[in-house]
Amino acid sequence: MASQDLLQQISFGITVLAGLLLWLLEGFFPFFAGRARRGTHTLKNLSMAALNMLILIPGSVLTAFALSVSARFWPGIHLLGLPFALQTLVFILLIDLWMYIWHRLNHQMNFLWRFHAVHHSDPDMDVSTAWRFHFVEIFLSEMIRLPVLMLIGAEIQALLLYTILMTPVIAFHHSNLRLTEQLDALLRKIIPSPNMHRIHHSIFREEHDSNYGSLFSFWDRIFGSFKIKSGISAMKIGLDGEREPEAQALPALLKRPFR
Repeated sequence: MASQDLLQQISFGITVLAGLLLWLLEGFFPFFAGRARRGTHTLKNLSMAALNMLILIPGSVLTAFALSVSARFWPGIHLLGLPFALQTLVFILLIDLWMYIWHRLNHQMNFLWRFHAVHHSDPDMDVSTAWRFHFVEIFLSEMIRLPVLMLIGAEIQALLLYTILMTPVIAFHHSNLRLTEQLDALLRKIIPSPNMHRIHHSIFREEHDSNYGSLFSFWDRIFGSFKIKSGISAMKIGLDGEREPEAQALPALLKRPFR
């Protein structure tokens, strides 16, 4: 497998390229039309992403170190003696399964929802929403994921490969890009599609408590959380009562979980 440094560079490049390309495309082909001040909205969400980098950068260093140390004492799925390609696939599936579980927990546990709700409170979901998370959620996600990765014996290269695959998919299904229903239906057989994820961002709890998948959509089918419906173009995105400009200001979003 490619070196860690090369995979990190590829991951960063794909993140920037996917975000920029989707931002341009959704401007020309929007699903929800008539949105104003896209630049201001994007800048606010990316400001939260920049703040989160203060956690993610040292978190990635800690993760790489912890995985290298734990591998000396616990081999995880290396015990199975699988061929390299199959082992990497199993790693990716297990990491994505954990992402599904963690996402679902963020909806079912009130303490976690206080922070995850900042992500869901965006009334104008677009590609920039993919990076709109409260810094406490990012911290908890990094810390709780680490022992899971150590348990399965994940390698840092496999984790970076998963990130390379997952990041453009997450950016895509958060985007405001208009697709035909036929294409959306085809895509959601494998990955969470934009329409599938728009339901996840509905103002109604019975709808936003569904469709938790990150890279693959089949976890939702396996665990009974898959939901799709017609009339998505008429639905409201966000959280009820939090659509006012004051509630969407950056300071208000950072303070929201503590009020």
